[in-house]
Amino acid sequence: MGAPTADPSLPWQFADVVPHLLFRADLDGRVDFLNRWYTELTGHDRAAALRDRNWTDRLHPDDLPRFEAAFAEARATNRRLQVRARLRYADGLHRWMLIVAERKQDAGGGMPDAWYGCCSEIDSEMRAQEEVRDLAATLEARVEQQTAALAREEARYASLFAVSRIAFAEQDFAAPARVLNQLKRDGVTDLAAHMAQHPDLLAHCVASVENVSVNEACARMLGFMGVDSVVDRPVEDTAEDIEAVLLRQFEMIFYGWDNVEGRVVLIGEGGRRVPTFYTVTRLADERQLSSLIDVSSQEKIEEMRAAAQAELARANRVATVGAMSASIAHELNQPIAAMRMDATTGLRWLQREPPNIAAGIKSLERLNDAIERVAGIIAHTRDQISGGAREWAPVDLTAIARQSRDLLARELRAAGVSLALDCYPVPPVLGDAIDLQQVCINLMNNAIDAMRATHPAKRLLAMEVRAVEGSVRVSIADRGSGIADPDKLFQPFFTTKANGVGLGLQICLSTIQRFGGTLTAANRPEGGAVFVFTMPMAGVEEAAQ
Repeated sequence: MGAPTADPSLPWQFADVVPHLLFRADLDGRVDFLNRWYTELTGHDRAAALRDRNWTDRLHPDDLPRFEAAFAEARATNRRLQVRARLRYADGLHRWMLIVAERKQDAGGGMPDAWYGCCSEIDSEMRAQEEVRDLAATLEARVEQQTAALAREEARYASLFAVSRIAFAEQDFAAPARVLNQLKRDGVTDLAAHMAQHPDLLAHCVASVENVSVNEACARMLGFMGVDSVVDRPVEDTAEDIEAVLLRQFEMIFYGWDNVEGRVVLIGEGGRRVPTFYTVTRLADERQLSSLIDVSSQEKIEEMRAAAQAELARANRVATVGAMSASIAHELNQPIAAMRMDATTGLRWLQREPPNIAAGIKSLERLNDAIERVAGIIAHTRDQISGGAREWAPVDLTAIARQSRDLLARELRAAGVSLALDCYPVPPVLGDAIDLQQVCINLMNNAIDAMRATHPAKRLLAMEVRAVEGSVRVSIADRGSGIADPDKLFQPFFTTKANGVGLGLQICLSTIQRFGGTLTAANRPEGGAVFVFTMPMAGVEEAAQ
């Protein structure tokens, strides 16, 4: 069959104008009709294909067994056939098709009992899904690689902690920090006076401090054979007048200090007393790192202090490893979450019936942008850790502002914040695009966070880029609660966020200053805060150099 006169009951003219490959097969699976789109797509004469029964030769060899098995099962069970297979087109390329057929036992109008089917091209959908799977696999591999690299770096710096000749002890103050923060909310301003009036509360806070780790030098200094014996002791048994010592560390949390120092008599193995000079530094997640110097031999104290200078410099690097790791995790968290969301959204768009190709492609584009951002952050972090320096290059701050807006689109929507972006034509500045983008993203994220308590109708983030007297100025203004303590705003580890690290603004300031710019912050008369950074235009900076 195949000629229009073979069965006048069939609407042949209609079948030939439908822009899909239509076919009919008898109950044994032999195809006895193909519409003209078979020849249009494959370049193979449909009459010859019906006569020689070789139309399936146009299916990809890898897909033919699957098609034949599916068709045989459909005929055996009298169920609908639906299978994907690649068809060779006239240009020699194979394209994915969705083959669907059903048996019509009483089709009416004299149409015979047979299988009637349609082949629709789904090549773009299939290839888009393959790209999503490939990108997801690449993303997973990159995340695993970078996680392993960060773990190696942390292990490397942890070794400094372990082998140093200076004694170190790390403690967890998360539990007392919650009590101290509540006291601040309750209006307490003098912590020492309050604790003097409530000794039971002070004892409770002391007992809730946990020893996390000590190094071998600390264990040796106290006369213990191993570090576990030191860590397992209750905190109240570790030093004379422990409540006075820990009160100083509680004050560090309460008042937002970066560090405290002083003298303490530690209690070692068998009640041994060890006079010690200590310096305590705040880390992330309410951890505190103490560096301890045994000063029991007074004749050697000056020599030890001189040697301690170099060791304490290393101690400061060790003390910031935890905070730096938290900062890196914070930098990666947003793009990784965005990548997961975009990959999931892309698959969902492409798996719909019918697939939404445009939406799927947009998800893939966002996913690729996020992957590039993660790669850039990791590469830049590796340069910072290894001491490498990236070359300065011309940077378009207008483009940086627009990219930052796009990267934070989901966060802005989730927080109910509107963004007003005004970008005027500006000349380039000299700097590093990744660093400057991170400055914009950090400042915009801070603005979003500052408006959590603002009425939804008033949540507006205003960002402006313009040229001003040989410089390019970027301003980011919010309608939040404003700046409570401007003097401490750019200090390392100072934060007003419950889960903050306190490094974001300090990193922003050092980044802008490194490129010859300035970063300032102020409260707005109408409420909220505004952060402004200026960068010298590329020609001005080059002339200065």
